[in-house]
Amino acid sequence: EYKKEFPDIPIGYSGHETGIAISIAAVAMGAKILERHVTMNKTWKGSDHQASLEPNELRELVRSIRTVERAFGSPIKHLLPCEVACQNKLGKSIVSKVTIPEGTKLTLDMMTVKVAEPKGIEPENIFKMVGKTVKISIAADDAITDDMIES
Repeated sequence: EYKKEFPDIPIGYSGHETGIAISIAAVAMGAKILERHVTMNKTWKGSDHQASLEPNELRELVRSIRTVERAFGSPIKHLLPCEVACQNKLGKSIVSKVTIPEGTKLTLDMMTVKVAEPKGIEPENIFKMVGKTVKISIAADDAITDDMIES
C-alpha cells in the first residue's frame, strides 16, 4: 500500500517482533530499508532486548535477505552454461498443429509450441510467423524450421 501511495520513496520496515521471518518477508515484499534492534543478550534488562537480534540472528537475517535478493534474479534473462544441455534436449520450438500445404500463409491456429526434433523456430517468434508463406508441405506435428519459410 505504501508503494502505491509513495511510488518515488523507498519503503522501509521497522521490526520489533521476535525472530527474523517477518523482516525477511518485508524485504521480499519490497522493503528497501530495514531497521532492527541488536543486543548482545536478550535477557538483559530493558524494553527492547527481548525483541532485538543477537549477533548470530543478525548474521542469519543478512544471509537470508541476500538469498531472497538473489532469488529475485535479474530482469535480463540469459541461458546459463549449466542449462545448455537441457535446453538442447527439451527446448521448445514452433510446431505445426495441422498439415500445412506448400504455399499456405501461416495463421496462429496452425501452430503451437512444444519440444520437437529437429529444433525449429524459437517460440518467442510465433507471432512473427503469422502471414509468412511456407515453401514446402509441413506434416502435422513437425517442427517448423527457417528453411521451410519464404523470406
